[in-house]
Amino acid sequence: MKLSLAVALLAAAQLVRAQYEDEPSEIAPYNVIREGDGYEVREYPSAKWVCHSQTQDAASRRKDSRSFFALFRYIDGGNEAEASIPMTAPVSMKKTPADGKIDAQMCFYLPAAHQASPPVPTNVDLYIEERPAFTAFVRTFGGFVRKDRTWEEAAEALKVDLQAAQEDEVDFSFFYRAGYDSPMKFKNRRNEVWYTKN
Repeated sequence: MKLSLAVALLAAAQLVRAQYEDEPSEIAPYNVIREGDGYEVREYPSAKWVCHSQTQDAASRRKDSRSFFALFRYIDGGNEAEASIPMTAPVSMKKTPADGKIDAQMCFYLPAAHQASPPVPTNVDLYIEERPAFTAFVRTFGGFVRKDRTWEEAAEALKVDLQAAQEDEVDFSFFYRAGYDSPMKFKNRRNEVWYTKN
């Protein structure tokens, strides 16, 4: 049992590495409209993302990996067109408390070639989300993020800076986590937290 689990994990790691060991092929487009003290204000155009949502009893990297591998299978041909879709960045995650649990949504940005007509997922737990254009207040930081607490601390620090700068119309009810790098990348990692504008 342990051996088969180890083999499965190794195979999954090799699949991810093959797809995602270099820089991502494309990054979700945005324009920086201004810079604040420790943050950027960006405009993101309307775009389509492929997403997986689940309810969690508590934050769990194991549960997050379930979303990641469901999305990875989609871009690796698990769609009605059997299309192989290049890995993009960022992988976005939104976690919002709901009735003592956590609603967790993870999404991959769909590259420009698939924006007009994304392949339909074969996994019924996946869906295409069209996010309308939005403005985001963004803090970028480095390192491996292994704990939810690290994301939460970065978001709290950004919130303090935004309040100190008297930024208007910031929605503090949730934040996005955005990861740009493969698990195989060890240096110069890019992580971000985003609050959106009301």
